[in-house]
Amino acid sequence: MKKTVALLAVVGLAGAASAAGTLVVSLVPRAASIAGGGTMIIDIFADYSGVTSGQSIAGWKFDVMGNANGTLAGAVNNVDFPNGVLNGTVSGANLLDYAGGQLPLNLGGGKTTGFLGTVSYTDSGTAGGNYSVALAITDYVATTGALNVYTNGSGSQSRSSLTSSSGTSHLVQFDVRPFDVIIPTPASMALLGLGGLVAGRRRR
Repeated sequence: MKKTVALLAVVGLAGAASAAGTLVVSLVPRAASIAGGGTMIIDIFADYSGVTSGQSIAGWKFDVMGNANGTLAGAVNNVDFPNGVLNGTVSGANLLDYAGGQLPLNLGGGKTTGFLGTVSYTDSGTAGGNYSVALAITDYVATTGALNVYTNGSGSQSRSSLTSSSGTSHLVQFDVRPFDVIIPTPASMALLGLGGLVAGRRRR
């Protein structure tokens, strides 16, 4: 409960400075594909350089939407964003309330990293063939979510918005990079088994 209160305190600081622009969230898988049953690590970055007077990420809270053929797990960068850390709550194929934050500069925060943390996707083995995964982020606007940016050392913020890019609000764009899950067909599995059998006979 204390962590949740801390995050709300970070997200709730009043923003008096004028702000505008766009924050870009990137979801970057560490490889192009995984085999069936495998796990892919996806790094999450927030580029706040497009937000006027953007100093650092203040705090965030959002949901990560997954794929019905797998499960998600989260790991927040709690070294740089120790306030209100929540690695997410699994709900079916999705990860809800992935969250973290930091204090403003005058209270000892203000780290300028844009690396929010990671999400791991694990194939559950239920797919009938190859498929592509493109995660999505939702619920990132107050009152239930956040993707906020400090605009000065005293704690003024620009807040994420669905419609406004002026005043104390900024828009959010997403750079989602998909990856593939490669499921061997029964025929290819049979060929692999046959190849292993032949190799075993040659060794004898």
